Amino acid sequence: MVMVKEWRHAVTVCLVFAMGTVAVQPIDATDVAEATHKLTVASDTPPSQADVKEVADAVLDIRAGKIQRAIDGPLTDVVNRYEKQYGNSSDVVFSARGPVQGLLYLATTASNHAFKGSGNAVDVGPAWSMAYWARGYGYSEMNRYPEAEAELKKALALSPRDAQYASELAYVYQMQKRFSESLALFEGVNAMLDTMDGWTDAAKTEYRCKALRGQGYDLVELKRYDEAQAAYSACVALIPGEPKSLAELEYIKSVRAKGG
Repeated sequence: MVMVKEWRHAVTVCLVFAMGTVAVQPIDATDVAEATHKLTVASDTPPSQADVKEVADAVLDIRAGKIQRAIDGPLTDVVNRYEKQYGNSSDVVFSARGPVQGLLYLATTASNHAFKGSGNAVDVGPAWSMAYWARGYGYSEMNRYPEAEAELKKALALSPRDAQYASELAYVYQMQKRFSESLALFEGVNAMLDTMDGWTDAAKTEYRCKALRGQGYDLVELKRYDEAQAAYSACVALIPGEPKSLAELEYIKSVRAKGG
């Protein structure tokens, strides 16, 4: 079985979706339970939009093979800017890729604050988490998987329901032969897709299928062939004739024919 870097084909498309979904009105909202809860969305500002473009341009550089330059230059520039402003903040800070994600994160925080009595939360817009993800993507392209893992975990800490970040980290776990950890992440991707603002139904279907293929790969490596077959078959049900899944189903059949 051959592992293909299949997540890479959707990278630019998903970034374009992200850039198209940050235009929400900045708001300062106070949780109705306590005046001490302030929830702030700060994503629709010229600096935030400029940061998103800087990350998107850096990803294009990575895809053009200018990986270290992208990591050391624009991506680190964006990261440093946000870490300086928010790295030591006492607030709960998120970096969501759209208003649905952002409001979900803030609402969850408000609910938690109702038990704690006070606390503030802010959604700083998508650029910070995207920059961490892009650095992780770049390190992964250079087969520097521990560094990729560290960056992707930072991205998920800022946006814990991001399907692309979770998928990328699951792939990095696969490359480190940490198949159980990879499987757990891939299994959670489907539930994240409803909050991926701006993604088309076709893009979500593609990611569902990719996550199922990722599960199938992990399950084969774990020798759980019945479950792997079910995962690949589910992908084919979503995208009839999907060639990678069909090839893997043939592989599973050959393993079983040999008594595996």
